[in-house]
Amino acid sequence: MKVGLHQGSVLSPLLFVTVKEITTTELRAGLPEELLYADDLILMAESEESLREKIVKWRSGLEAKGLKT
Repeated sequence: MKVGLHQGSVLSPLLFVTVKEITTTELRAGLPEELLYADDLILMAESEESLREKIVKWRSGLEAKGLKT
């Protein structure tokens, strides 16, 4: 990568939030099951199996958009 934003740039947080919003819109079910904070994701479920399904859904959805998990 030859071009990018410098750390501390005013545009960095804005671009990060914009990309995160666009890439996760169709994956989100909303509170209280999912919580997005900064660059972290918290998933909650009633059972272990349900949680595994959510993890697979998020992983495949993000990888389909070219994001590494």
